Amino acid sequence: MSLELEQENIDLKEQFEAIIQTEDKLSIREFLDHQNISEVADLVYEYPEFDEQIIAGMSVHRAAKVFKILEFPTQKRIIQELPPSKTAELLNELPADDR
Repeated sequence: MSLELEQENIDLKEQFEAIIQTEDKLSIREFLDHQNISEVADLVYEYPEFDEQIIAGMSVHRAAKVFKILEFPTQKRIIQELPPSKTAELLNELPADDR
């Protein structure tokens, strides 16, 4: 990995840590919705204690895209942590063969 990519990754993590601490749902959504879905997936893996907040904090369409690329055990854990209404929204957004 190049030094520039490593720095971008560190910056993203620092930004995420600062924003998640604010507990401002609108700021969290804005931040997550403007990231690449693979970067958000990396945040889910890097911060498993916030995985439910990450997925629930995104627009449902973007959350479904991120959810789809996560490993099955991570998907299962998130589904168990999400409120039932958010789980239903997320699963309904996924294509039938990905549910």
